[in-house]
Amino acid sequence: MKTKYIALVASLFLSVGAFAQHNEEVTIEGTYRPKVNKVDKIVLKPETPEQSFTMPDSEVKVLDVDRRFRLNIEKLGPLAYNTKKGAGDDLAKNFLMAGFGTRISPLFLFNHNSSLSKSLDLSIGLKHYSSWHNIKQYAPSGFMNNAIEVGLAKRDFMDMQLRGKVYYRNDAYHYYGVKLIEVPAGVTPEKAAPQQQYNTIGTQWDLTSTTTRLGEFKHNVALGYHYLFGQVGGGIEHLAKAKYDLAYVDSWWGKKSHPQKLGVIVDAQYGHNGFVGQATVSRGLIRLNPYFEMGGDFYRLHLGAGVDAASYFNATFGGIGVYPDVKGSLFVLNNSLEFYAGLNGGRQWRSYSELIGENPFVHVLSDFEISKVKLGFEGGVRTNILNTVDVHVGVRYRNTDRDYFFRQCIDLSGNHPYNSFDVIYDDTKLVSVLGNIRWLAMDKLTVNAGFTYNKCDPANEAHAWYRPTTEGELNLTYQLNDALSFDASFLYQGGRWGQRSMGNVYQSVKLEDVYDLGLGANYKIKDQFTVFVKADNLLNRKYQLFVNYPVAGIEAFAGIKMAF
Repeated sequence: MKTKYIALVASLFLSVGAFAQHNEEVTIEGTYRPKVNKVDKIVLKPETPEQSFTMPDSEVKVLDVDRRFRLNIEKLGPLAYNTKKGAGDDLAKNFLMAGFGTRISPLFLFNHNSSLSKSLDLSIGLKHYSSWHNIKQYAPSGFMNNAIEVGLAKRDFMDMQLRGKVYYRNDAYHYYGVKLIEVPAGVTPEKAAPQQQYNTIGTQWDLTSTTTRLGEFKHNVALGYHYLFGQVGGGIEHLAKAKYDLAYVDSWWGKKSHPQKLGVIVDAQYGHNGFVGQATVSRGLIRLNPYFEMGGDFYRLHLGAGVDAASYFNATFGGIGVYPDVKGSLFVLNNSLEFYAGLNGGRQWRSYSELIGENPFVHVLSDFEISKVKLGFEGGVRTNILNTVDVHVGVRYRNTDRDYFFRQCIDLSGNHPYNSFDVIYDDTKLVSVLGNIRWLAMDKLTVNAGFTYNKCDPANEAHAWYRPTTEGELNLTYQLNDALSFDASFLYQGGRWGQRSMGNVYQSVKLEDVYDLGLGANYKIKDQFTVFVKADNLLNRKYQLFVNYPVAGIEAFAGIKMAF
């Protein structure tokens, strides 16, 4: 669903080969999904959502680092121009991408989009990605991700648009966080590195007003549910979400092209985590967010407040909190220069499925608490130069109670998989300074670069475990001609600390900096048929994003993309 972006959406440069419908979160991906820092959108004038499914992103990045990176670099929004579309971006009913990697790594993606009627669209997606080549001197280290998704979109539904999907995901991993020479006597490698499986069944539905008439109420209803169950220990998770946005848009003063908006958002979540033979935990979180929005030729303003309450139903009441929800932008120099700032806060809930998305070795026996952002701030400057260069400089601040970290847990009693991770919590203060630049040169070369410096101060822990102090990324795409294109990527993370378990004592470990270089090429044989090659981690660095879990070295991929 497309809307006017006044506060630009934070995203990642880094993406796996995947497929999506519209601009909503309907991408089929594996469990390792990099997290995205989101900035709320300000919608002053409703717009009609997209009325057809878009083609999937055909970029191929399937290395280990893609599945485990957690970049905080923000992606610039399209202030003035759109980069040239690459091969496979034209609309088609079917899209197929298939490839094979040197680590015995097959990749298969398929997406089907069609219209069942003039107002009803259907989409079907399939995915498989796996690797069964073990890292030398380590216990078994394979993984497999499978997914299937079916989506529907009803465009004309009483001045509303209905979108929905049902999906199933199966993700399997071997824990390999131990060298074979370090396996204790009497423990077999398979037991020291057991196979874990996560199965997820879920659905999401969204009902949105499409009318652009003033003086009417606008509605948006979003519902979601998933059931996750794991093989090791029988861990389960039920998670239900509901969100209702009711707003009235009218022009009480000023130009009709810049109406005002008065609304309220009600957001509720309920989750239940269980484990065979262990106590279960149920949590609830509800948030009420009234707001008012207005804008003019050179400014946008969002004024609101959030009131939320949390409860652990079988333990304690989490209390009630009130937080600011204020943000605005000032545009100067013919709207080519934007200054923006905002204040926010509120409780945040990370489900078990989200945590294993960052670290699939997190055990279900971990505590799953609700964090509380007491105060958050964001501010910065965005500008466009000559319609070819976008520049963004920003600063972020966040004061959080019960922020989460990962801690290694080596347990030979059988309560935890060997060398798995617990989730621990501490109060933190985080300051981030970031910069991004995007440059389109001669309509052939696209350059995306970003850098972030993070200063995270936990109240009790010695370090902000596994969080990088510095992050950087550079992506280059060169379209030589209509048939041949090249791309290159370089990723960097530094200043990360982990913990190594020494019995009941934890030892701080400074982790090796991450340097990852990738190169690729696409050759369009016909308009509907493209071949690709890709080489990742060309520096062959087996860095560790978690202690004792090194990524694999260099890998080459080759395959085809078809649109028909």
